Amino acid sequence: MRTKLTVLYISLIFTITICFGAVTNSAAAAEYTVGEVTDLIDGIVSYKLNEAGAGGIQEWIDGGLTDGAGTTAEWYAITVSQMGGYDMSSYRRSLERYISENKAPSSATAREKIALALIASGSSDSFISRTIDDSIDELGLMSWIYGLHLLNNGFTGERYDIQGVTDTLLSMQFADGGWAIMGDRGDIDVTAMTINSLAPYYSSNGDVAAAVERGLDFLSAKQLSNGGYTSFGTENPESTAQVLMAVSALGIDCQQDSRFVKDGNTLIDGIASFQLADGSFSHTPGGASNDGATMQSLYSLAAYRRMMEGGGPMFIMDRADPDGNSVHETIQPEGEQSGHSEAAPQIESPASTQTSGSRAAVASTTVSSAVTSTISTSSSAASRSTVSSSVSATVLVSAESTADSTAVQPVTVAEAAESGSTAGGYRPIAIAAVWGIALLTGIALYAAGKRSRKNMIAVAAAASVCTVIVLFTDIQTKEQYYSGSSAVREDAYGTVTMSIRCDTIVGKTDSEYVPADGVILDNAEFSISEGDTVFDVLTDAAKTYGIQVENSGGAGNAHGNVYISGINYLYELEYGDLSGWIYHVNGVSPSVNCGEYVLSDGDVIDWLYTCELGYDLEEE
Repeated sequence: MRTKLTVLYISLIFTITICFGAVTNSAAAAEYTVGEVTDLIDGIVSYKLNEAGAGGIQEWIDGGLTDGAGTTAEWYAITVSQMGGYDMSSYRRSLERYISENKAPSSATAREKIALALIASGSSDSFISRTIDDSIDELGLMSWIYGLHLLNNGFTGERYDIQGVTDTLLSMQFADGGWAIMGDRGDIDVTAMTINSLAPYYSSNGDVAAAVERGLDFLSAKQLSNGGYTSFGTENPESTAQVLMAVSALGIDCQQDSRFVKDGNTLIDGIASFQLADGSFSHTPGGASNDGATMQSLYSLAAYRRMMEGGGPMFIMDRADPDGNSVHETIQPEGEQSGHSEAAPQIESPASTQTSGSRAAVASTTVSSAVTSTISTSSSAASRSTVSSSVSATVLVSAESTADSTAVQPVTVAEAAESGSTAGGYRPIAIAAVWGIALLTGIALYAAGKRSRKNMIAVAAAASVCTVIVLFTDIQTKEQYYSGSSAVREDAYGTVTMSIRCDTIVGKTDSEYVPADGVILDNAEFSISEGDTVFDVLTDAAKTYGIQVENSGGAGNAHGNVYISGINYLYELEYGDLSGWIYHVNGVSPSVNCGEYVLSDGDVIDWLYTCELGYDLEEE
């Protein structure tokens, strides 16, 4: 009998194990089909067509993309070109005309982006080869990455070749397996972008294969349980899009490779969770539509679909030049053959790259979005309630800044008081108005014969609710909000100083919001209480000095994320795909967002506008 019970017990355990395994495998197998990925792509395309007022992709190419050639259209043009079947000639002619009539962009990566778009549209303009020579190594790591993409497409220059550029990129890898623009630790977006550019040599060069494997391990370890990624403390789709681009360039199906499946969620899950009802994507969870996130999501999903359908990497262009000649024959760098047996099949055409950005949120291959997550910092709901409520959307500016001003000057408390009553002074009048309206409503009901006790109680209840709302709501005029005085905290335990500068764009624009010396706020002092963050102080500065700060998210956001997109009317991506705001504390760029960085007495905060993902900022 004991034997039978033992056998029954073992059988039961075996059956449970099998069933559990089946359930687990079923969860892991909840994959997106190519058709479902296409639905995500179609949603983005529909959004962009509606935005452009176009009836189809070809009409969009001949209209909006052609009109935006050289300025806003390049990443979309590259993507739709690689989606196949479209005539890019009108866009190509417009882009060639743009580079002949305008001064080349000062940014090396901006020139390389235009060169890639020329290749995608079928051009063989000499601008491409010139860009290889005058842009590689002009902007550190990013310019090497984009330069390799140009070389990967079969174009050559006189100063650089594939072998030399590849060796340089390999030499820039950190001990943790990643790559980054600054510091000594890997960055998700930059690591993925580097792997994208090296992908064509993964199966033929042992050194490249080893470096890429270390990079993939780094990316795998950073992936979240929902399949996505966090950059600079903020979940966003751009970082995830960069990784999807990288693994797709290697021929790896992210839904099958266990390194990129976490709790049954894949990279595609991480991106798809940021799609909005209109088909576009947000940069932060629950945030508003963001073009950088939308664009990077589009080209990463299109890259995955290309790979699944047997196509090459996104940035190895399919198009022939105007003479009908192939322009993407690649030259393999010298090196021993890889013995890696688990890798995807050899890729004959090079891989694609993206620019930084963050997940389903400055710009990766558009670079904005890591970038957008890299450069545009965000903050969590850890901010004080007074800050969250007052800066949950857009802080309006009350003082005009001009190109002649060196910094926004503070307004005195006395001056602020002259502009109106102190905050909250409206409450007695508002409450009186509420009950006055209630009284008039009661009289009207009585006169109309609707004299029931129930009606009167309802009027009184409504007036009571309105009274409570008035008591607990602090409505301020613009003048009152910009008080001209830093918040006084009874529990303050120290002070910090903060500067806001935009030196990197001085002389590049005639915008009235760019001071002649680049100083928007110069070493202003703020008191802090226990738990105050960089975002809290930025908000205090906005109120005190009349500085416009634009963000999305906030305390009303279920995820508690605040995304800083603009300060003093200077916005992310406004001065290039790698441009936006970044903050330093005591000369160091923290790895957490500005709403999570808790300050200490004596800290020095610098908000800096960068055009090149921070690479163009002087060491503090």
